Amino acid sequence: MDAGVAGLIGALGGGFLGAAGAWGAALIAFRGARYQADRQGNAAHEQWLRQLRRDASLAFISEARTLAEVINTCCLARHGTEFDTAVQQVTPTWNRLKTAYDALELEASGDLLQSADAVLKSGLDTAMAISLRGRPGNSDDEIRSFALQNRLSIHQNLDAFITCCKQVLHQPAPLERRNRG
Repeated sequence: MDAGVAGLIGALGGGFLGAAGAWGAALIAFRGARYQADRQGNAAHEQWLRQLRRDASLAFISEARTLAEVINTCCLARHGTEFDTAVQQVTPTWNRLKTAYDALELEASGDLLQSADAVLKSGLDTAMAISLRGRPGNSDDEIRSFALQNRLSIHQNLDAFITCCKQVLHQPAPLERRNRG
């Protein structure tokens, strides 16, 4: 009888250890699958965010280039229909640039926003100068000179913004965001 009890206890112990091992293996497999699913979800989310930043940056770049073209037309146009048409386009074009900046503000980091802000400010300064051109009391040559100088500033600031975009859009997500979960 002792051998039977010992066999029974051994079988129960072996069964218990086998069940515990199977349970442990299942738990490890579950955690591994959950970890992999979290990593895939985080990667998809980061890719989606990167795409949003890219789209917002492209819209801003497009509007900044449009503003630079309108400003160029204003600077080169003589008084008349061409000048009046170009001047009428400056304010709406700058407003679209501001809207693109507002969208970028929601998605971009501090460095990128500083660079975009420089483009926005130089565009505003030039747009304001152009709106004064042709009005009494304002020297047309001085305003044209200021607008031409500032137009170059817009291009330089836009080039710096594009460089910053390339750096920001190609760097990996911050470490604290990647290690969540």
